[in-house]
Amino acid sequence: MKLISKSGLAVGLALSLAACSSDDADSAPEEATETGTPDLPAIPLEKALPIVFVHGFAGSAQQYESQAIRFAANGYPRERIFALDHDGAGLDLVGYVSQVDALVDEVRERLDVEKVFLVGHSRGTLVSSNYLGDAGRAAKIAKYISLDGGGCGVADTAGVPCLAPSQAILEGQAHVEVATSKESFAMQYEFLLGEKPEVVDIVRQDKPVELSGRVVNFPANTGRAGSTLEVWEVDSDTGHHVGDDPLKTFSIDESGDWGPVVVSADKHYEWAVSAPNSGTQRFYMQRFLRSSHLVRLLSGPPDSPIRVATNRTPNHSTVLAMRMREWYGDPGQTPAGGGGGLAARPRDPAKMDQLEVTSPGADPVDIMRPRMSNGVIAIHIHDDAATPGESTYGALAPFSDPSCTNCTAFQTTADVFMKASDPPTGTITLRNVPRGETDKPQVINVPNWPSTDSLITAVFSDYPQ
Repeated sequence: MKLISKSGLAVGLALSLAACSSDDADSAPEEATETGTPDLPAIPLEKALPIVFVHGFAGSAQQYESQAIRFAANGYPRERIFALDHDGAGLDLVGYVSQVDALVDEVRERLDVEKVFLVGHSRGTLVSSNYLGDAGRAAKIAKYISLDGGGCGVADTAGVPCLAPSQAILEGQAHVEVATSKESFAMQYEFLLGEKPEVVDIVRQDKPVELSGRVVNFPANTGRAGSTLEVWEVDSDTGHHVGDDPLKTFSIDESGDWGPVVVSADKHYEWAVSAPNSGTQRFYMQRFLRSSHLVRLLSGPPDSPIRVATNRTPNHSTVLAMRMREWYGDPGQTPAGGGGGLAARPRDPAKMDQLEVTSPGADPVDIMRPRMSNGVIAIHIHDDAATPGESTYGALAPFSDPSCTNCTAFQTTADVFMKASDPPTGTITLRNVPRGETDKPQVINVPNWPSTDSLITAVFSDYPQ
């Protein structure tokens, strides 16, 4: 059973030590002198009870990362925010309830508190409701938040104050968005602390950014033991490495823990996860504006369903684009829709996202137009083996095969040929224009790595920057 360490990372009952680093974890890059906003003064500990977050199906602590950043910006002690990474594809609800109880007890003992705040999202609300169904367990919970899930029925019966933000209450927001939006945060903060937050937008902090997290086998969320994580500074315009050596190197054990590493809010980085017989999964993210201890690198072994379903050749690159806020290609379509008629429809920037991909030697392609992606947070983009070297923008057949378990939850696909080179000499540009935020396009540049040895994951922020 995996619990959470003092920094909020999953470890065993004995609380493992931090992952091994190649150099001093507290050292900052020389140029990492920041100008921005400080965290507000610390909230008194008697008010800032520990928060325990329980994610849903195909989820992880990533669904609460933005909210943890917002809480910390308002003075909530970061070390009092925890997340339980349980098996996102499993069905052992009784076992998950036991894990929640073990974590709650560990946090209560370590921080010397009688009660904690409990937050569940989606299936995590079912786990939380089962947890609250026992009077002894419910007595450990000061307040409960049910994010777009089972509601407050069991909590009300147990006498635990409850709040239930939902899509019905947060009009226009989707299921995962309810967990990550600033409007949801404002509701949660006021409910837990009895006053409105001073800060809801995530803007850069006034000091270097410190990051830590886990490398996990997704969706089981077990530690990616035996892998190596290298953190590289990259050129923001090309995605290619800056310098000949990584900023940090971590050996990943069963806990999956890595960090801390200090980065600059002005720069971009590659997070390269390598393991024997697996090649390298390369994560590229937007700038980290504030410190975070809940960064999740969702990976997997070579026989994992998603890796098996991914077409890999030396001629093309593969990209998984994701964010913890659903993409909408057309608000009038259902999540499983699509088809040729969509491309002719007018685009409403207030209601539709634009995800544009530009690869070497090719014109920009808006993935949202030919391939509608409502209700998903992850889009697999690569060349279809059935039409090599051609972009049809259609579905990638292996991902829709019923035998490909864990390939479809909150995911979709698009057949786009992105020419690769070895070593990479070109750049693939992903430009996301979030719905309602046309003045804040989000851009991630990545090298055109060959997919035989490198899988690319581009992670967009669920908030505009």
